[in-house]
Amino acid sequence: MTRGWTRRGTLALLGALAGCSGGNPLSAGSDEVQLDAATLRGMVDDASPAPALSRRLPVRIADDHLAASEARARTLLDAVPATLGPAEIPNGAIRERVRHARDRAAEGLATATEAPTPFARLAAFADARAEARFAAGAWRAIDAGLTREALADAAEAVRADRRALRERWRYVGADPVDATLVHAAIETRVAAGRSDIAIGEPHRYRPGNPLGVGEIAEEIERARAAVEDAAHLYDRLTASIDDPVDLRRRMGNARRRLHDAFEDEQAALSSVDREEPWRVEGVDVEDTPAAEALEELFRPVDPADDDDGWADTTPAEALTWAHASFVSLDAFGSLRERVREGETFAVESVEDVAAMRTAAVEALRAAEASPVHPALTRHSTADLADQLAWTDEELRDVSDGVRASWLRNDAATYLTVAARARATPPSTERVVEALRSG
Repeated sequence: MTRGWTRRGTLALLGALAGCSGGNPLSAGSDEVQLDAATLRGMVDDASPAPALSRRLPVRIADDHLAASEARARTLLDAVPATLGPAEIPNGAIRERVRHARDRAAEGLATATEAPTPFARLAAFADARAEARFAAGAWRAIDAGLTREALADAAEAVRADRRALRERWRYVGADPVDATLVHAAIETRVAAGRSDIAIGEPHRYRPGNPLGVGEIAEEIERARAAVEDAAHLYDRLTASIDDPVDLRRRMGNARRRLHDAFEDEQAALSSVDREEPWRVEGVDVEDTPAAEALEELFRPVDPADDDDGWADTTPAEALTWAHASFVSLDAFGSLRERVREGETFAVESVEDVAAMRTAAVEALRAAEASPVHPALTRHSTADLADQLAWTDEELRDVSDGVRASWLRNDAATYLTVAARARATPPSTERVVEALRSG
């Protein structure tokens, strides 16, 4: 099974660990190495915990804005009865879907209030609002006859707010790197706030299904939260600048220089077999964690794929894309060189897994200690820390005997986290230098 970042740099969730064999873990009727599950679980529990890292945004998010977003989520949640039975919603499938959405919204609210940074809470409240709006919209369709068409004015209001923001939005800032991160967050939310919703057309659900009303309501709420948050970030940024400078041209110049440099270095990958990028002459790594890791690292930098993240229409996001691209490119090159030197990272014992995990944790901590630009570095390390934590949770769930081959993906994740973490500080330096050199 292969995993990896999408072309937009999003991390795929790790697949569930394959099944476990029963009986004596050391004599399961196979020549393959078997690992003791209790020892494996203990390795994770006794080791240094995965760093808990949240993305940073170099602008202060106002408490009252977060409070308003939280209040909106709670209002939507309270509009749906906490207990829904057959008397309220006779259709069992619809009832379960509405209850599930309400439960997810409640869980999202709890997660948001405990998020470690204002920026993390901002995103979590937006997600909770969307889930709650689905439940509230579907319930109103059932209880009060709300229709898709009745949501048209709400969708148009979001579109109007988005247009108003775009008319006044300029790529201003003081420090160009700080400004890039803030404008990238704004770009993401403006794109999500399009609200070009086909009110009269079905999406997942047929017309007349109350879940279809909930679906439209959710999309509108997600767009509304995105536009509100984007406008707030922009207002907070401009309020923090005494002498604003338009940085659009500087961002564009940096993007072009970084893109040219990336393509030059990416050209060296033209000899890599894109179907089997783990192949290294003279080294047999097939079916090893090294092969899985190399395949994952290669996918985002495959020269045969379109680099859509470099678009000049979103110059700030293009620069965060540049950062992620150099991280993957450098990580692939460094890990491939280690394989060329004979490393396969084969799993033959719990200690082998522990060593790879330790290397990943240490690499993350070292990246976090880099002084170059912590907020840009965190743009990468926060995702890597999440990936490490997900893998730890998988290993905590193993039971009985575990075949070494079943751990190949998890071991590969530790390898890719370590390789990307090591590549992060130099990639941060490249983007910072490109932006500050004018």
